[in-house]
Amino acid sequence: MIYRAFRMDKVDRKRSAIWAVLLAFSYGLSDEYHQMFTQGREPRLRDVFIDGAGSILVILAAYYLPSKLSKKMYAIVEKLGLT
Repeated sequence: MIYRAFRMDKVDRKRSAIWAVLLAFSYGLSDEYHQMFTQGREPRLRDVFIDGAGSILVILAAYYLPSKLSKKMYAIVEKLGLT
């Protein structure tokens, strides 16, 4: 959603992708920091990397899948603002 928000604000694709991934990593890091103070939870750096890897996979899908779709399907994706 962050990527899409940047794209809707006319930020280029590469910059949108970089910001989306950085914000996903930052959010994951802040969530793990918060867990240090939550009883019954423990922070794990591994979880931060899992969050970041997930965001990278989604960005790659947003980058490469639309070009593989048919023109009709691409028009729908474009109309939804997912490109």
